[in-house]
Amino acid sequence: MQIKSFLYYWLSSDKNPRRYLVDLFITLVIFTSILLLCIESIKGELSYKLTIIDHCVIIIFIIEYLARFYICSHFRKDCKEKGIFYAINQKARWMLRWSSIIDFLAILPAVHYFKTFRMLKYLRLLRVIRLFKAFRIIRDMHKLVIILRGMREENRVFSIFFVATAVLLLTTTFGLYISENPSGSQTFSSYTDSLVYALKTVELMDDTPTTNTGKILSGLLLFSNMAIFGFFVSITINKIKLVMDTLTSGKIQKLNLTDHTVLCGCTKSSQNVIEDLLKDRRNHNNVVLITTKPIEDISGVIYVNADYTEYQSLEKVNISKAKNAIVFAESREHDTNKDIDLRTVMTVFHIEKMAPQVHTIAEINDEQNAEIIQDKINGDEIIYKELIDARIIGSCIKNPNISNLFYALFENKGDCIQNTTLANLNITTSVNVKKLRHLFIEQDKTFLGVIDTQKKAYLSPPNTMVVTSNHQLIYI
Repeated sequence: MQIKSFLYYWLSSDKNPRRYLVDLFITLVIFTSILLLCIESIKGELSYKLTIIDHCVIIIFIIEYLARFYICSHFRKDCKEKGIFYAINQKARWMLRWSSIIDFLAILPAVHYFKTFRMLKYLRLLRVIRLFKAFRIIRDMHKLVIILRGMREENRVFSIFFVATAVLLLTTTFGLYISENPSGSQTFSSYTDSLVYALKTVELMDDTPTTNTGKILSGLLLFSNMAIFGFFVSITINKIKLVMDTLTSGKIQKLNLTDHTVLCGCTKSSQNVIEDLLKDRRNHNNVVLITTKPIEDISGVIYVNADYTEYQSLEKVNISKAKNAIVFAESREHDTNKDIDLRTVMTVFHIEKMAPQVHTIAEINDEQNAEIIQDKINGDEIIYKELIDARIIGSCIKNPNISNLFYALFENKGDCIQNTTLANLNITTSVNVKKLRHLFIEQDKTFLGVIDTQKKAYLSPPNTMVVTSNHQLIYI
């Protein structure tokens, strides 16, 4: 586990401020590989020293590929918790990612029988994109995906345009052949010659290539120039403007996110939660804020202007595929605490009915209303605003300066309090709390408590309590 943690920290973790050094090194290796490929293409073969360097480059590529394959999922843990097929599926999903496929194809030329794949090394240049993740344009790529999904109508228009053009071209070609062939013209001696002439007329054919295959490829190239840089680009620009206006106003039709976090309501608490979530780059463009209040554009957050108490609004943010849903006590003009909690209760009820597997957290003003969520609706977690404030203040009265400990618990991006399981600790049998305490002390960690399968929490449980593999272990 320590080896996997070390590899993950340097290859994939966004929390590593020096990870760019690894990216720079890999980029240097990529350019070295491309340079060697160019030298080999010009001279026919590499010298002995350059061949050694080329082999070293391939070895680095292989090691990096295997390391990323190793850390992409927890195979043994997935096998124990969800079965062998799920564990294999996690590995296969990583292998089918476009970056993984490029890495694999770039390694193939190292095998003698796959020398024809050597040109695929150029594809590794695409991985240089990783160096630009810090730029906002990369973090906002989800907007491009939304734009492309909204172009269905324009795709139909393009199809009609293409079919009409092809029919007109073939019909005109046939007319030229019928009218000019009887006169003995060499240019229109056959239907093929007439078609070639028509394609040259509309700049879809070139005489430079000498083979039939070359002529076909040149025709496809010319056609793509006309289609992509003409008609298609013009409608794309119009659609981008339309969709960007939609994104700015928050009136998005439907999101296709998975494992995302949905925040219902715009309050000071939700703004602080957003700041904490965005400190982890994995949450960028994976946080959805749904509210009717107008807000400023927040990089990394998808804003949806809708009433979160309605079914249609929750469907719009794809709540059934979300990982977490947090309902904040958002207040409106002339609202009482009862009105605010009523909207919260209604929203949690809708979420539990539509997506019971989503982890729900509700912010409640009145403790009596919280009982409705827990007993009648089966909400996962309830946050009592007034109760928490009162308990913290009461603790500070009894124990002066204890508030500093509370602040310390929530520092470090909220990652101070963490949870784990026996499987993650490589423990395969049930153990008592006393043994767990000693284990955490050896790892310089403090054991706080246990959460059982019924979501019941035990703070500082007795040493004799038995902990099983189904319990969550909370520590700092």
